[in-house]
Amino acid sequence: MYIKRIDRSQIFLHILFAVAMLFLRQVGDNGEPLALALAYAMPFAGLSPVLSPVCFFLVTLTGWNGREILLALAQSGLLSLGFFLRNRLQTAGKPKTALAPLFALSFALALFVAFAPFTPYELPFDGVANFNALLQKVVVSALVFLLSAVFTVALKALLKKFLKCRLKGEEIVFCMLFFVLVGVGVCRLFSVNAYLGIAFFVLLVFSCVTKDSTALVCAFVLALPAYLVAGLSPARFFVYGIAVGLFMKSGRLAGACALLSVFFVFGYADGLYAYPTEQLVRSILSATLPALLFMLLPPSLMRSMENRLIFYREKHLSRVAINRNRSAIGKQLFEISDVFREIEATFSALGTTEAEAGAKEYIRGCVVEEACKICPQYRSCQRKGVLQDLGKLVEVGCMKGKTSLIDVPKKLADACVNQSNILYAVNRRIGEYRKYMLETENAASGRALLAGQAQGVSEILRNLALEQSEPLRIYTDKEHALNLAFLSAGIVCSEVLVYGEEDGITLSLVTFGRADVKKIAAVASNQLGIPMMISERITLSADKFCCILRKKPVFDAAFGVATARKAGESASGDTHSVIKIDERRFMVALSDGMGSGEYARRISESTITLLESFYRAKMPSETVLSTINKLLTFSKEETFACVDIAIVNLDDGRADIVKIGSPVGFILSGSTVKVLEGGSLPLGILDSLHPDTQSYELKENDTLLFLSDGVTDAFGSTADLYEVLKKVPSGNPQQLVDLLMEQALYAYGGVAKDDMTALAVRLFRSAV
Repeated sequence: MYIKRIDRSQIFLHILFAVAMLFLRQVGDNGEPLALALAYAMPFAGLSPVLSPVCFFLVTLTGWNGREILLALAQSGLLSLGFFLRNRLQTAGKPKTALAPLFALSFALALFVAFAPFTPYELPFDGVANFNALLQKVVVSALVFLLSAVFTVALKALLKKFLKCRLKGEEIVFCMLFFVLVGVGVCRLFSVNAYLGIAFFVLLVFSCVTKDSTALVCAFVLALPAYLVAGLSPARFFVYGIAVGLFMKSGRLAGACALLSVFFVFGYADGLYAYPTEQLVRSILSATLPALLFMLLPPSLMRSMENRLIFYREKHLSRVAINRNRSAIGKQLFEISDVFREIEATFSALGTTEAEAGAKEYIRGCVVEEACKICPQYRSCQRKGVLQDLGKLVEVGCMKGKTSLIDVPKKLADACVNQSNILYAVNRRIGEYRKYMLETENAASGRALLAGQAQGVSEILRNLALEQSEPLRIYTDKEHALNLAFLSAGIVCSEVLVYGEEDGITLSLVTFGRADVKKIAAVASNQLGIPMMISERITLSADKFCCILRKKPVFDAAFGVATARKAGESASGDTHSVIKIDERRFMVALSDGMGSGEYARRISESTITLLESFYRAKMPSETVLSTINKLLTFSKEETFACVDIAIVNLDDGRADIVKIGSPVGFILSGSTVKVLEGGSLPLGILDSLHPDTQSYELKENDTLLFLSDGVTDAFGSTADLYEVLKKVPSGNPQQLVDLLMEQALYAYGGVAKDDMTALAVRLFRSAV
C-alpha cells in the first residue's frame, strides 16, 4: 500500500524535520523554498511520502501569506503525486526510479519561479532591472534543486548510518551543509544567543561521546551560522572545542566547567559585564543553560551513545586477522593429523603373526620339558634331531585343535618310545593356545578398529587443514557493489566481506536493527547473480547482527516415512534416519535389525546412531562401515543388521547409495522405475565387509525409495512390487509410502507379519 503504518519514532522524526523546515524558511528574506528540498529528501531516507509534503505545507502556513500558502499547497501536491507514481511503478514490478519525484520537484520549482512574490536582492553587479527578480528566482530554484540531492544524501546518512557505521567523506560534508543552513535559520528566527545555546549543548555532547580531536571539526561547523549571521569569529569556537576536548576526558563536569570558563574569559574581553542587565542575562544563559542540561543527561544515555560509536569503529571482519588465524589453525590441524596417522601406522604394525609363532614355540618347549626330558632316550633323540619333528606335530595340532597318533611325523614315531605322553602334553597345551590366540585375535581386531578410526580422524583433520590454510580471496569490487545495493534497499551494513571460490562463495556482513533475512538474501542473490541463503545469524549486540550467507543448493528435498510393527511385538526392529550432514548434503538410512522386538530395535538403533555420528563427522564411508561391522561382530550374541544408506548432494543430485544385506530399493523417475539391488551380507556376520556401493544422479522430481524386508516380502516378488510401484503416484513422498504400506498390509491379510518400514526422498528444485 502507498500509505504505510507510521510508528512513534517516525512521528517524532517528521516533527523534527518539520521544525528544520521552519528554520530553513528563515534563511532568505523572500520565502525561498529551501524547505522544499528537505521535503523531497525525506521519503528517500525512509520517511512517509505523504507526511513529508504535508509538513512542508504546514510550515508554510506560519508565514500568513495567501499566495505563498496556495503555492505551497500546489507544490506539496506535486511532490505527493511524484512519490505516488514512483511507488505504483514499483508495485507493478518495474524498477524503482526517482524520475517521477524529480519531475514533480522541477514543476514545483517552476511554480515558484512563475508565481512566488520576490523582492530582488541588491547584488554587487548590474543586471537588467525588469528581469532581475526573475533571474534571481531561477538561480534560487537551481540552488534548491541541487540542495535536494545534498539533503537526500545527508538524511540517508543521518537516519540510516549515523552511530551505526563510518560515514563517507561526501556524506559528512553534506551533513555539515545541512546543519549550517538550519543553524542560520535558527539565528535569524530567534537570536544568535539562542543559537549559541544550542551550539554549546551540541559541542558538549559530541565531545563527551567522541573524546577525540573530531570535536574541533564539530566546533568549526557550529561556528559557521553565527559567523554568517552576526559575524562572530569562528576562532572562538575552536578555543571552545580545544578546551572542552581537553577536559572532557576527566569527566562531564570538567568539560562543562571548561566551556563556561572560556565563555566568561571571552565575556570579560568583550566587555560583556557592562551590558544592560537584560542583555547580560541572555548572554550568560546561552552558556549556563546548555551546560546544566548537559550535566542532567542520564549517564546510561551517554554510555549508550559512546558504545555505539566505539562499536562501529571496530572491525569484526579484518582479512588480515582472519587469514592469520586460518593459517595458524590449519598448521595445528596438520600436526594433529600427523599424530593420528602415526597412531594408525603403529596399530597396523602390531600384527598377530609374531604372537602366533611365539606361542607355538612355547608349546614345543613345554612338551620337551614335560614329556621328553624325563625319557631315557632324550639324549639319543636330541643327537638324531628327532625333536625337530616335534614342532611339526605342534603345528598340525594348532591347526586341527588336537592331535592323534596319525598326526605324529614318521621320524618321531620311529624313534619315540613314549608317544602317548607326548600327545597328552601337546593336546593339553593346545587348549591354552586356542584361548590365548582368541584373546590375541580380539586384541588385533581392536587394534585394527582403532587404526581405522585413527586413519579416519587423520583424513578429516587433513581436509580441514587444507581448507583452513587457504587465504581468503579479495572481492573488493563485489563488496563495494553489495554495500551500495544493501544501502539502496534500506539495509545498513558497516562491514561486508566476500570470500571463497566462485562456485562456493560466502558472504558475511554486519547489519543493524531488525535483520530482514529474506530481504538480505534477495539483495545478495540479485547482486551476485547466484541464489544465496542465510546460513547463520550471530547477535553482536542488542541491535547489531552478523549474517553469513552461502550459495543456495540447486535442490531441496521432501521426505516421507511409514512404519508398522510386527503383530504381537512391543518394539520394531526397523530404524530410519534423515540427517543433514552439512548445508549441501544429507543422509537417509534404513536399518533392519535381526528379528523383531526390543533386542532387534537396540541393534538397529545402535547401527543408525553410529551412522549418524560418523557421517556428521565427515568420516570416509569405508571407514564408517568397517567400524560398525567390527563393533557388531565383537558382540558375543548373534547381532547383525541390514542397512540402506544414501548420501545425497543437493547441488548436483548425486546420490551415493550403499546396500548391505538389504532388500531391493527403487528410484522412481516419472513413469520409469529403477531397481537397486545388493548382494553383500548384513553387517556383523563377517569380520571383513564388501558392501555394494553405487552412484546415481537424481534429477528434479526423482524419488528414492528404501524398503525393509517386511514390506518387500509382502508382495512375494520384485516383479510384483515393481508393478505396484508403477501404479502408485510418487509426487508426494509421504503419500507414496502410506499407499505402499496400505497395500503391503492388505497383502498380509491386514496383520503385519514382520516389522515394516518404507522411506522415500523426493528432490525438487529450490525456490529462487
